[in-house]
Formats: sequence, C-alpha cells, structure tokens
Amino acid sequence: MVESSMMDSSLISGIDWVRFWEDSYDTRSRIMRRDYEIDDWSERAEDYSESRRTNQYEFGESVYATLDHYGVIPPNSQVLEIGSGPGTFVIPFARRVGHMTAVEPSEGMIRMIHRNAAEAGVKNYSILPKLWQDVNSTDLRGKYDLTITSTVIWMFRDIMDQIRRMEEVTQGYCCVVGGIGTGQTFEAELWKKIMGDTPHPQYPEYPLIYNLLYMHGRIPQVRIIDYTSMRTPENMFRMYRVFYSIYTEITPEVEKTIREALYRDSGEGPCVRKYRSAIVWWDPAVRRKELRGIA
Repeated sequence: MVESSMMDSSLISGIDWVRFWEDSYDTRSRIMRRDYEIDDWSERAEDYSESRRTNQYEFGESVYATLDHYGVIPPNSQVLEIGSGPGTFVIPFARRVGHMTAVEPSEGMIRMIHRNAAEAGVKNYSILPKLWQDVNSTDLRGKYDLTITSTVIWMFRDIMDQIRRMEEVTQGYCCVVGGIGTGQTFEAELWKKIMGDTPHPQYPEYPLIYNLLYMHGRIPQVRIIDYTSMRTPENMFRMYRVFYSIYTEITPEVEKTIREALYRDSGEGPCVRKYRSAIVWWDPAVRRKELRGIA
C-alpha cells in the first residue's frame, strides 16, 4: 500500500471542478454510438467476476484492510455498496462486517454475487436490484456506517448530487475508490488501431474526485493501493468486445484486431494487469471551516 498525503489546496483552488467533470462526461458521450445498458454489465458479469476474484479478491481485501486500519469501519458495521458488480466488496467486507447491502441493477451481476457469496460461505448480505439513481435515499437516511462505491462513479454527470445522496444514507463515512493511470500503453494502442484519431474516452476518478470533494468543503483522506487482475485471453476478448460496441460497430476486422493484440500481449497464457487505485474517504459531518454551509 502506498501512502498519499493531502494535496496542497493552492494547487486545486480557482478551478470549477464540477464543470471539469461535466465536460469530461459530455466529451465521452459525444463519441459513444449508444449508451451503456444494464445488459452490457450482465454480458460482462462472468468475465468481470473472474478478474475481481484474482488473488482471493485482492482488490476488495486491500480496500477493506485500508479502511479498517484507519478506523473507518467499526465492528458490526452496516455497509452500503453502490454498483456492486460480481461482489468485489461484498465478499471480503461481509466476512467481517455486520451486514452488507449491495445496490446492483444487473441480473447477471446479481447471479455472480449469489454464486460467489455461496462459494465463500457469506450470508450476511442483501441486494437492492436497482440503479443507484432510482434508490430513494430518503428512505435509507442514516442507516449505514459506510457508503462505498467503485467503478461506476464516472456514470454520474450530476456528481455532487449523487455524493450528497451517498452522504444522506450514512451516519458514518463515505468512500469512493477510483482508478489511477498506470502508464500502460496497451489500451491506448488498441484504441488507436480500432478508433483511429477519435479521442480516447476519459473516465475521471482520482484525483478529480478528491478535488471535487475538497472544493465543496469536505476533508477527504487518501491512500493508494496496488493490485493485480488476471483473466484468460477469451475473457479479455469478450470484455473488449462489449467495450468497443459502445463506440463502434463490431466487425470481423475489429474482432481480429482485438484477438491479435491480446495474443501479442499475452500469447496463450493469462492476461495479467497491474492496477493502482485511490481509496478516498471522508466524514460528511466534518467540513472545512471556511466552507461550512456550502453544499
């Protein structure tokens, strides 16, 4: 785990970070041929589950261990996860907390949660089969000790509205786990081969989410973790096929390009990727004095 101190406020002041976030969202939307659909996540469910199970849920275990170390998760906690996928956090968290509630609309992902939980012997969880945007946060006000999300945060154009809704349902902390670029060139090179000069879509997470929180009065804490994902070549092919179908027609030529790139990268063996993510958490009840009263 790599430690990260709080940023110098002089580096992030004077910028409209919400507008920055919205512009990134709008730019990405303009190059999409269709919106992401719940069925896309169902189609990816088994493949995504394989990647998240790498090293016995290394990613989820590292996130839990970090939050536990800093006293974010008290004993017998009630935890809400937004966009749970195949159980990335459900499995490692439920082994240790009082109860885990997963907000997950995809039937495919829900099947994976049940399958992975049964395999892990985890029973203290429940599922809200909805989009987070469709959950009535007022009904859940103050019910949870921790509200956490990862992977789906970039889907919310109204980012501060959704953060406020996260805060509404917690009596403790909120947490966003966001990706950090690792300098890998594979993704950029494959995009160039398939999409040409079309700009690569940006999925802003960290440090943008930190800046948004800080400039709206929160006091976010940050720690950086490294983890590994391992998938079969066929798993990776299906993942890229779904991803590129959002942006272009999947022709035989596109499929061939993906397969050839994966073979050059990993051959017949597993596709191993090293990732880095930022764990950003904050106490909604604690605000910076100079911005107290700002939403």
